[in-house]
This record gives sequence, structure tokens and C-alpha cells, in this order.
Amino acid sequence: TASSPIPVVCALVIKNGRLLIAQRPAHKHLPNKWEFPGGKVEPSETPSAALLRELTEELGCTVTITRTLEPF
Repeated sequence: TASSPIPVVCALVIKNGRLLIAQRPAHKHLPNKWEFPGGKVEPSETPSAALLRELTEELGCTVTITRTLEPF
């Protein structure tokens, strides 16, 4: 049976004309691949709240969401 899609969010973090991407750890799914920071949306969260939480957890920084894209 097909499972329901898992909602995820990611960010394009741009500062001083530079774009942030990260390389996945060697021991995780899709090892050593490049990705934008982000993660899974928890059931009680909005996508924006999930993105802010994930960026704080992963990067230890705060950001301002200036633009969102349509979900796909």
C-alpha cells in the first residue's frame, strides 16, 4: 500500500549574495548528498513554524522568512 506523503520544508538561506547548502552525513539516508536546510513538519505545526524550528535545531540561528513558495 502507498503511504501518505510526509510534509517537509526547506529554505534558501541567502546572505551577502551567498547560498547555504549542507552535505548530508555519511551515516544517514542519501549519504554525502547536498541539500538545503530544513526537515519534517510535525503534525501540530505550520510549515513556517517547522522551518524556523528546523533552522534553529540544525544551524543554531534565527532567520526571517521573506518569501514562501506554493507547496508541491
